[in-house]
Amino acid sequence: MRKGWIVLLLLSICSLTARAQSRKMKLTLFPEAGLVSFDGKSGSGWGLYAKASFVTGPTGALTLTTGMGRATLKKLVGSSEDYSIRSIPVLVGYEHAIGNFRVEPQLGLGELGGKYTLSGVVARPSIASLFSALAVRYEWKAVSVGLRAQYQKSIEGSEVGTWYRSRMGFYTIQVGIPLVK
Repeated sequence: MRKGWIVLLLLSICSLTARAQSRKMKLTLFPEAGLVSFDGKSGSGWGLYAKASFVTGPTGALTLTTGMGRATLKKLVGSSEDYSIRSIPVLVGYEHAIGNFRVEPQLGLGELGGKYTLSGVVARPSIASLFSALAVRYEWKAVSVGLRAQYQKSIEGSEVGTWYRSRMGFYTIQVGIPLVK
């Protein structure tokens, strides 16, 4: 959790120097909430992401997005308690504008981690994952509202144990709040 706040703080500091180039760079905060699917189980989750957009033309922008998503699932992997999952991706994408609509495919790497209890012992596994996402948003004035689907798959070998070949889908509604326009 601390890493997420540090990243947001650094992005905020960087945004102060980017104000002079507001037509070339945009910084947006995206809180989101939705449904999670993890290895056949489902639950609910939320996330908070920061996105830097570097305008490349009248209808396009290269994007860099990072943040954290969290979810809670019940009784997964033989656990007697709720199972909490976190994902921390770093995604590169391209946002294309079609009128007031925005379409943004993304691809990146990050961490898939979490916490669960097995026989009274708390486990906190963490593995590297490949992330892909697709967001479709409608922008009204400076605020945007949209749907986002994020998919992640572990990329480590069988030595990671419980999370070997783990897959997670995160399907959310998000709101974009501009920090630097």
